Amino acid sequence: MKRPQFEQLTPEQQLNFGNGVGPGWLPASVRDFITKTASWFFKSASWRHHDFGYAVGGDRWDRARCDWRFYAAMVKDAFCQRYVLLTLWPALILATAFYLAVRIGGQFGSFEYRDHYATLAEIMETYG
Repeated sequence: MKRPQFEQLTPEQQLNFGNGVGPGWLPASVRDFITKTASWFFKSASWRHHDFGYAVGGDRWDRARCDWRFYAAMVKDAFCQRYVLLTLWPALILATAFYLAVRIGGQFGSFEYRDHYATLAEIMETYG
């Protein structure tokens, strides 16, 4: 089965997908604060896209690829900041911290390890 893509969601579904930056066990107010703070540095790096990849699931290589794409998007955003000389290093440090957090913490119940990819219908039924 072909892996579902985030782009297959409607724009409204994309905007409402995921729980922000942080694991599900964090209080929503803390995740909201982290997400708003991260938004200062990362304009197009989508944690929603990352959450979608975790919902699709797969094996450990699928998870590694999902995490790496998230990191690459954050690094790209870090270099595209308006005041890049002022914000580059803090953004790169934050991107690296988020990457390490998803690599370490994502294995504990966030990623859907499975022998097949979830269908778009299954994803929306469970997470939509």
